[in-house]
Amino acid sequence: MEEPEIVGIQPLIDIASLTLQTAFITDSVDKYRPVSLLFVARPESGKTTIISRFQKLNFVYFTNEVTSKTLVDKIFPEIESGKVRFILIPDILNCVKKSTYTREPLLQTLKSLVDEGVTRIQTPFKDYEFKKPIKAGLITAITRSELYSKQGRYSLYQDLKRISFLSRMIPFSYEYPIDKLMKIFEYVMSGRTEEDSKAVIPKIKQLKKLKRYEPDQTLFSLLLPISQKLASFMDAYGIRTQKNLQKLCYANALLNNRSYVTREDVDKILYLGRWMNFDFNPL
Repeated sequence: MEEPEIVGIQPLIDIASLTLQTAFITDSVDKYRPVSLLFVARPESGKTTIISRFQKLNFVYFTNEVTSKTLVDKIFPEIESGKVRFILIPDILNCVKKSTYTREPLLQTLKSLVDEGVTRIQTPFKDYEFKKPIKAGLITAITRSELYSKQGRYSLYQDLKRISFLSRMIPFSYEYPIDKLMKIFEYVMSGRTEEDSKAVIPKIKQLKKLKRYEPDQTLFSLLLPISQKLASFMDAYGIRTQKNLQKLCYANALLNNRSYVTREDVDKILYLGRWMNFDFNPL
């Protein structure tokens, strides 16, 4: 399927597609745990457009805002039944620009959801216990200015880092170089776009049974520079990030109908790795 509306967005489509594909894979290292993704860019950079492109997939829950009550009452039962495997929130700011009293529990719940899984939720009115950990992936976005608003120890970036929320996400930051920016303006003014600016959206393989992959130490060692760089941003060791990168390799293999990882899969992640940071490299 081709998308001609935005210039130069193929890397955004690719990373979102690979992230979503991890909902149908498992491995011997990390078992079942979908990868989660955070887009970071200026306003008008296509973040919402990209996420919205996937809202009609039948295994995702798309929402502009989510509360702890919505998670527990509506979304968790659908995750537990296997109907929902991903939550898509075009702007995480809608969730975090709340009072600390409501924001902190929500972020803590989301943090558990995308990693070890939620096994019990306690509210003032009821306790919820689940037979097995509730796990799902999350794709969301935030503007660069909001992430770094109130620079220093009170910035949102520092807050998300402090509670280990960032270390559970693959950050994908970018900006448009001047040539692509001019093409976008040309499209806005004329309604026409060049043939080579079209993006292709892969068809996510929705399997009834999880596809199992095994790690390849030699190939996966090539991913260490990315995981170690991300670790420096997160004030972590990079172990969780390394596992996420490996799952993205499995996802690329599955999209290409392979039962094992090849150098092509690793090269794909290495290519996308130029934006897996907070450096805002040109798209």
